Amino acid sequence: MEGSLLAKGAEAELYLVEWFGLRAVLKWRKPKAYRHPALDYQIRRRRTINEVRNMYIAHSLGVKVPAVYFFDPEKAAIVMEYVEGANLRDLLAQGAYDLLRDVGRLVGVMHKAGLIHGDLAPTNIIRAGDSLYFIDFGLGEVRKGWSKRTAVFMARDINVLFRTLDLYGDRAEEMKRLFWDGYGEEMGERAAAVERELTKIRAAGRYAERVSSSSRR
Repeated sequence: MEGSLLAKGAEAELYLVEWFGLRAVLKWRKPKAYRHPALDYQIRRRRTINEVRNMYIAHSLGVKVPAVYFFDPEKAAIVMEYVEGANLRDLLAQGAYDLLRDVGRLVGVMHKAGLIHGDLAPTNIIRAGDSLYFIDFGLGEVRKGWSKRTAVFMARDINVLFRTLDLYGDRAEEMKRLFWDGYGEEMGERAAAVERELTKIRAAGRYAERVSSSSRR
């Protein structure tokens, strides 16, 4: 299947292709020469299956994801719907901060069901029409039951997004609060537990940065 390269990441390459007359995206996890071939095959196969499973779960929860047209675990390839729109990073740069409430609510829908996205970078959230789509579930997982450990995983998930929001200076706290407003709608009292764990994670990160900076002087 021929196509034009859309993006090349550390884990996979994305190609714009045609699939029975439809514009589609081919996601291919290339073999890694630095890994043992057998291990590399298992990792790429497992992550491909994991991504499709997580997308199905998100879809079943009412969260918009690209439709999966075809996938081949043996070749570590997925053919999925091409979602045309602007990603959250670009939308925030244009001042569309209110979208973060909807993002928070949708992340809350997933977390309430135990689904951890795994890479909540703003580039993995796309607005198409009036809907927000989540993409790139390859590093996600499902956590069964509620515990402090589960709250930590959810906090780590959110921290990926918040590291980007930190770049917005004086607006950052307002933007994070919009997210928490939406998140709390779905998570209820558990949102406070996740927020507490996130505060600990971020405090530990700042401490590590200070120690690293001091050691270089």
